[in-house]
Amino acid sequence: MLAFATLVYALALVTYTLLPLPESAAVACRVSGPPQLQAFAFLGDIQREGGVSGPRSLLTNPAAVQVAFNVLLFIPLGALVRHAVLRHRVGSGLLVGAAAGVVVSLVIELTQLTGDWFLYPCSYRLFDVDDLIANTAGAALGTFAAPLLALIVGSDRRSDADAPRRVTALRRFFGMLADVLAISFTTGVLTVGTALALTVLGVDDRSRLTVVLLAAVAFVAPAVQLVIVLASGRTLGEHVTRVRPLPLPNVGQRFVRWGLGSGGWAALSGSSLPFSDVLAFLLAVAAVVGVWATRDRRGFASAVARLGIVDDRQPPGVAADGLEARHD
Repeated sequence: MLAFATLVYALALVTYTLLPLPESAAVACRVSGPPQLQAFAFLGDIQREGGVSGPRSLLTNPAAVQVAFNVLLFIPLGALVRHAVLRHRVGSGLLVGAAAGVVVSLVIELTQLTGDWFLYPCSYRLFDVDDLIANTAGAALGTFAAPLLALIVGSDRRSDADAPRRVTALRRFFGMLADVLAISFTTGVLTVGTALALTVLGVDDRSRLTVVLLAAVAFVAPAVQLVIVLASGRTLGEHVTRVRPLPLPNVGQRFVRWGLGSGGWAALSGSSLPFSDVLAFLLAVAAVVGVWATRDRRGFASAVARLGIVDDRQPPGVAADGLEARHD
């Protein structure tokens, strides 16, 4: 839960501070402004907006709300960093949390100042030293919330990390979700990055080159998944959930597992061939139903490939129930 919350927070931080991106370099330069280098200039902004005479005026003053939000935005960072420091007993959690706030905030401000590190010729967002101060203050305050994270995680509980665990339907579904998210995220990042690069280079978004490149990008993630499956015999999601096929699949079985699994689904989803969307949907349904309908939760692709599924910590030759493994 904490790892997932950290990922969501990181994505939210990037989204709030860097998005939306300008449609073009010309638009970026139209909204560009000089950096604000005067410390505590926000105090004058608050006074010009009517000042603060109580809680209600604080909430209705745009300048005050902006500063407060910048502080709140970095409180989770301070809590997460100090939680990690306390677990490893490294230095002072307060100082490390504040330092993390300075570093992360400075990276964000420099990214804004340089137009996403010179992707744009102008800074489309304002570099503001007051944002750096507010963000650092938020990270420092957040360090005091670190003990709450320790309570949520339950740091006193211990478990044998090397002990095999039963392969459940929930575990298999989580692995499938990890595959889908990894493929979707990779495709999304590559699509946005390619579109931005073409825009900066001045390539028309309706040109044949743009259409071909964006279409090709959809097959990069499935190709990477194929490489992973051919190299290891299992998908990225199965690595995440620590399950492996049994016995070790041959090359043909690895292709079957990829083609009837998330790799084939992603390739069909990105294809413009007739009925590819329908086939992708049917493959997704078969994958979900297959987890429930097959023995040992092996799933549709593994069943077709005549393979089982076990915890990857399971000793070779021993099934999950402790008996000698039997294969179809």
